[in-house]
Amino acid sequence: MLLDFTNADFRLIIDNVLRIKDMTEQKIKDNFPKVIPLDIAGAELRYLEPTFENSKMIFDIIIVNREHLLPWMEWATDEKTKTAEDSFRFLNSGKTEREAGNKFDFGVFFNDVYSGNIGVFDVSEKKKSCEIGYWLVKDAVGKGLISSAVRALEKEMFQRGINRIQIKCDKGNDASANVARRCGYVLEGEIREDFFAKLQNKFRTTMLFSKLKSEYKA
Repeated sequence: MLLDFTNADFRLIIDNVLRIKDMTEQKIKDNFPKVIPLDIAGAELRYLEPTFENSKMIFDIIIVNREHLLPWMEWATDEKTKTAEDSFRFLNSGKTEREAGNKFDFGVFFNDVYSGNIGVFDVSEKKKSCEIGYWLVKDAVGKGLISSAVRALEKEMFQRGINRIQIKCDKGNDASANVARRCGYVLEGEIREDFFAKLQNKFRTTMLFSKLKSEYKA
């Protein structure tokens, strides 16, 4: 039996298919919050626009915390982060990626003081997956801020249709690995010597943690 479609019927079907596809693709990025409260008094995540003030705020914090960050964050070297302009480029790139739905970066604030960053990146609509990365200034470590931030962001992502979230960290970065464990992420294994660390002049091994939506507990 042949179906008798008019050109108008066919166009209507195609329009509906494209509209459904567009709705699916935009679900994650649509109305993504710019401020997310944390379950610690005085703590929240804030999206930072690429402004001079925000760029200088980030750069000044990095300068003070270089020694604390450098064992694990090679972008914190004075070669890669020389001036506030480098921080501006980071924020500007983040805005572009946010608009595309590929990445969502936030500043971590505690008692209105900028204390680090956390972000969701490598967001894949096709695979329904993403990755979370984070860092904190030295003075903010030990307050539970990053664990709280991870829980807040995973909730947001699972509610938006993501099925798998992963966290990667250097095998020697116990603090970062402990955050993943505290938040219920499963250690899948190690990616042996997957990158060369110029600062240490040696290959480093990455630990891979993940959590599935079926494992998430609100």
